[in-house]
Order: sequence, then structure tokens, then C-alpha cells
Amino acid sequence: MQCSGRSGKADHGTLRFKALEPNCYTQENQSRGYGSPCPFRKTRTEAAGHTRRAISKNIQRTRRDQRRACCRRARAILVKKKNELELKGPLNGHFKLEVKRAVITVINDTVVQGLSQKRACRIFGIAPRKFRRWANPKPLRPRTAWNKTLARERDAIEAAAWEPELIGKPVSHIFVHGHESGKFFASLSTVYRTLKDKNMVEPRKSWHRTTPYVNAHALLDEGFSLLCYDGTQFKTDSGIIVWAIPVMILPQRYLLHIGHSLNGVSSSDLTQSIKEAYALLPEHLTIKLVAHSDRGSAMKASSTKQVIKELLGAPVHFGRPHTPDDQAWIEAFIKTLKYHRDAPQSFKLVDDILQWLNRAPDIYNNDPHSSLSYVTPLQALSGQKEVILNQRKQNLLPIF
Repeated sequence: MQCSGRSGKADHGTLRFKALEPNCYTQENQSRGYGSPCPFRKTRTEAAGHTRRAISKNIQRTRRDQRRACCRRARAILVKKKNELELKGPLNGHFKLEVKRAVITVINDTVVQGLSQKRACRIFGIAPRKFRRWANPKPLRPRTAWNKTLARERDAIEAAAWEPELIGKPVSHIFVHGHESGKFFASLSTVYRTLKDKNMVEPRKSWHRTTPYVNAHALLDEGFSLLCYDGTQFKTDSGIIVWAIPVMILPQRYLLHIGHSLNGVSSSDLTQSIKEAYALLPEHLTIKLVAHSDRGSAMKASSTKQVIKELLGAPVHFGRPHTPDDQAWIEAFIKTLKYHRDAPQSFKLVDDILQWLNRAPDIYNNDPHSSLSYVTPLQALSGQKEVILNQRKQNLLPIF
């Protein structure tokens, strides 16, 4: 008798349970508590997994060691090549084309050996971006200047130079003719270069000094005495300018006289101061005496040079243009005259300036001077310098 609600077929769950061995189980049965575990199958799975992990670690370690060895070899090669190219430190700045090509070749060789480009660039000391820019440079495009002289313009300039009214004329006339006639429009330098390329103009002659310059130190070494003079200005509080004209004798550095003038130094003012200073010179210093000054307008005036040549019997010796060091003695004195410890801070009246200029020679000539081994200019002028210096040496000798 069959139960109601069931078919005549056998129960699939019952058949499946009978078909399984008593010592085996499925995941479904294990979850339901049927059967017992299979220790053999579990142990075999764990052993296979352990073996696979051990093999995987060994492969990773081997590959890591290979990469490290490759990096060490690449580093050694790159360092050697860098030393051969005489490159030090990071490659900053601009380099020649041969150096760039050598760097590209070295890094590409190491990349072929298995090293990454980024690591090779870092080892070599070059930024990867710069390496890629060197390896793939942009093609140079030919450029033409917008103001380039065309062939027809050069022909027009050459034709203008052969015109009868312009033959033998300066290049500036050809330049003006081109703009006025409208045949060509070019600058004066372009016209000159065009005609120079055709050998149609004479080359510009550069001026060279025919004789070497003799400086003031060389004159002093030869035994000459130099009469130095210059001009400097003082201002009153109300803005009135008074020019001082100091005159000094070298090598004694003795200040002979300080002349003065208002609102400028003329040739007559300068020559008057020189005459007054010359009258105070000892006679033995007038034998080999040369006037020395800079190239100011009053100093270069023909009347000044004529008066000095008649007075001293020798032409004026000038310093080089824009070189104040050639007359450093008088320049140093001008600074002393303005910033001396006894100099007034300001001058209210013109008379105050004149009083200071009258006092300055006596103060300056009696002060020890460092360039005279701390002998005063007055002592040097009177010939006492050597005696004083010898006495000082004797004072420093030990006493037994």
C-alpha cells in the first residue's frame, strides 16, 4: 500500500544516502552532521598547498636576487660610463650634442639588459623627462627673419653705389639716397655691410696708440717730481658753489696751495693757482718737474697747456680717460679735505669755506701720512724723512 501524496518511484534522497560509503561525506552531509571526515584527503590537500607556497617563495626570492644583481651590474656600468664621459653629479644645464648622444646610448643599453628607464636615469643622474627630450628632439624648423635683406634690395644698394653722383661719396649719402628715392629702405649699417661684402668700401680703421702709455708711477720711479692739481666743489647752506683747486707736489705729498673760484673752474683760475703753487716750490724740485692731471675741460684747454709748458718747460702728462686711479694722490687728498676731523660739518657763508681752505694746508702738511711711513709731508719736503726713519729703527734695537 502506498502512501497518499507520493509517487511509486523511489525517494532520491534515500538512494543517494545508500550510495555513499559510510566513511565518506559531502559538504552537505557534513553540515547536517552525517558521516565522518576523511583524514587522508585533507592531509593531501594541505601538503600540496604547502609545497606550492614554498615553490612560489623560492621563485620570488630567485627573481628578486636576479633583479638586484642586474641593478648592481647596471649601476657599475652606468658609473663607469659616466666617469669616462667626465660627468659629475646630476646632469643639470646644457651639454654638447656628442655628450647627449653618448648618454642616450648608455642608458638604452642598460634598458635592453632589463633595467627600467626610470631607474637607469636616476642612477645616471639625469631626469627622465630630460632623457626623453634628448632621445626624441623636436625637428628644427627653418626660420627667416622678418627684416632679412632681400636679394633685390642688395642689388638696389649696389646699383645706387655705382651712380655717377654717388661715386666717391660716403656710405651715409647712399643710405640717404635710398630713402629719398624709394629704391630701397635699409639702415646705415645694412648698407655698409652690403657694400663691404662686395669690397666696395674701405675697411674702418681702428685707432691704436702708437706709443705705450707711461703712468705716473713710472715717472716717479725715474726721479721726476709731479705737480698734481684738480678741482672739487663746496656748497654753502644757501646753495652757493665754491670750487677749490688744490695743487700738490709728489712724491713728498706736500700741499703747496689751494686756489678757489666761484661757480666753475676756468683755464685762468687753474693757471693762476698753479703759478702761486709753483712760486712756493724749492728750487731743487723744479729741475725734473712734470705737471700731471686728469682730462677735465680746464686741464685740456690749449691755454692751460701752453702756460704750464712755458712755466715748467715740459708738456702736461694726463691720466687715462675714465681712470681716477691714475691720479689717486690728489683724489685721496680731496676726500681728506672734505672729511677731515677738523673740517666744519657745514658752511653758512662763502667766507667760511675760504677760511677752511686757508687752514687746510698747514693742518695737512703737519699730519703724519701713512704712505710716507708716518712722516709728515713737511718733513719729507725738507729732506728729514730718511733721518727720522733711521732714528726709529735705532730706537727699536735692543740695548745690551
